[in-house]
Amino acid sequence: MTNSVTTHGHGDMGWQSDAALAYAIFRLTFGVNLMLRGVDRIFFMGLDNFGNGMVKQFEMTWLGPAMIQPFAHTIPWIEMVMGALIIVGLFTRPALVVGGLMMTSLTFGTMFLRNFDLAWLQLTYAIAFFLLLACRSWNVISLDRMLSKD
Repeated sequence: MTNSVTTHGHGDMGWQSDAALAYAIFRLTFGVNLMLRGVDRIFFMGLDNFGNGMVKQFEMTWLGPAMIQPFAHTIPWIEMVMGALIIVGLFTRPALVVGGLMMTSLTFGTMFLRNFDLAWLQLTYAIAFFLLLACRSWNVISLDRMLSKD
């Protein structure tokens, strides 16, 4: 029988603990989801196609193409880079903060469209960002921990 938390040295959680393993698996899965979403929008769908689709969605609002296009061309890059950082656990805290704020901005636009179903999906992403940030002390299996001076 194994303990759910293994400590080493300064009261640190061991990488073999259930919490550290669960966090790493969740972080990896979430990062893959985000990164591949960005990769798809950049390299397969194309930034212009993605941006034009967003402009079309917002054509009935006061948020015109001059606001939507730059946002639409930026979001996939943020998703791809943020997802890659989350996958390897590097700059995890800043990546999660940026991601949470990105979800806030996306939700703002979604509520403008009155797309409440999509807003619920975005809320699940916001909850994932919340959980990963709130439980970051479990981020033991990561480049952040490997490169720390502890």
